[in-house]
Amino acid sequence: MKSAVTVSEKTLEASYHVAKLIARQKKAHTVGETLIKPACMEIVRLMLGLNEVKKGNKVSLSADTVKRRIHDMSSDILGTLIKKLLSAEKFGLQIDETTDIKNKAQLVPERTPVKKFFE
Repeated sequence: MKSAVTVSEKTLEASYHVAKLIARQKKAHTVGETLIKPACMEIVRLMLGLNEVKKGNKVSLSADTVKRRIHDMSSDILGTLIKKLLSAEKFGLQIDETTDIKNKAQLVPERTPVKKFFE
C-alpha cells in the first residue's frame, strides 16, 4: 500500500512541477501532452527501461490538468499574499507611471528593491 501511495504522490508532484515550468515559459498548455511527456517517456525508455516508462505514463499532463494545476498554484499564491497583507501592520507599494506607444499612462511595478519605509 505504501508504494502505491508514494507513486501517486510523486506523479501528482511531477504534474505540478511540469505545469509550473509550462507556465513560466508561457507555453500553450497542450505542450505537456504533445511534447514534454513523449520526450520524457522516450528518455526514460532509453535510459531506464520499459518498467519505468509505465510509472512515467501515470503523470497527467493533459491541457485541462495543466490549466487546473496552474490555477491551483496561482490561487495558493494569492491566498498566501492576502494572509500576509492582512497580518502586516504596514506595508509599502512601489510603482512607477510610464506611457505606452499610444501615449497612454501605464502603472509599472518598480524593479529596484524596496527599502524598509516604516522602521
